Amino acid sequence: MLDPVLPIALYLGFGYIFKILFKDNSKELVEFVIYFSLPAIVFAKIYPLELTYETLELVFMFNTFILLNLLLAFIIGRFLKLDKKTLATFVIIATFGNTSFIGLSYIDSFYGQDYVVYALIYDLFGSFLLLVTLGMVIINWGSGQHVNFKSIFKSVLYFPPIIMFFITVFAKLVEVPTFLINTTETLGSTLVPIAMIAIGMKLELKNIFYKLKITSIAILIKMLIVPVLVLIAFSIFYNLDDTWSKTTILEVAMPPMTMAVVLAIKGGLDERLAINALVIGVLLSLLSVTGFYYYLA
Repeated sequence: MLDPVLPIALYLGFGYIFKILFKDNSKELVEFVIYFSLPAIVFAKIYPLELTYETLELVFMFNTFILLNLLLAFIIGRFLKLDKKTLATFVIIATFGNTSFIGLSYIDSFYGQDYVVYALIYDLFGSFLLLVTLGMVIINWGSGQHVNFKSIFKSVLYFPPIIMFFITVFAKLVEVPTFLINTTETLGSTLVPIAMIAIGMKLELKNIFYKLKITSIAILIKMLIVPVLVLIAFSIFYNLDDTWSKTTILEVAMPPMTMAVVLAIKGGLDERLAINALVIGVLLSLLSVTGFYYYLA
């Protein structure tokens, strides 16, 4: 029953044990994923895909989910009377999900690489773009810093998977050699083990009880309330038997995003709160995301 998720749990364990016995190489592994694995899987999945008006509709839908999630998190955060720094951290961890490393790993494990393309679109043109734009505005607001729009624009423009997306769009105009497609598919398959081992190396259990109430509420919003609301909406307006519907709901249910936590820490927000949410979220996702998967199945 747990066969699809057990490899992910093992990869996390391998990463954590390696860090304890040797050292934390998560930075190098994450860079490999960003510069090689993710661009490779972008090419492998986007190249054969026909980009249509329906694709734009998906992008609009995914962004709507994230923005509504952000609004709900902000309202609840204000209700909790959090100070500005804590509120900004709360909104970031309760809104932006790990739709790349963990999200692609789950979708690949549960539905196979043919459906990773929906997760890619959700991540690149939903989670990532909103994080480095609106997310950075929230982070700078929470830490009292000036919003640097030039830096935000460069972050978007120079992100390797985004660059590869536009390269792939142009490559669709010509016939790409088979060996290149096979190479990108093989390289893209390294995403799941390397990304999850890197996440395992990042796990820190010593701060597990720091601001646990705030962390728990943020995770409840991100991993249960919003996914259930999206699931109800899909059951009314769409067909839950469609695999793209299932992958979308699972992407919405992902734990807090690693990159969002990193940017929140660099931006001067509550470091321990952000890391705590990441650790608990990743561990709980083994149960919660699997639960959504079997419910949808």
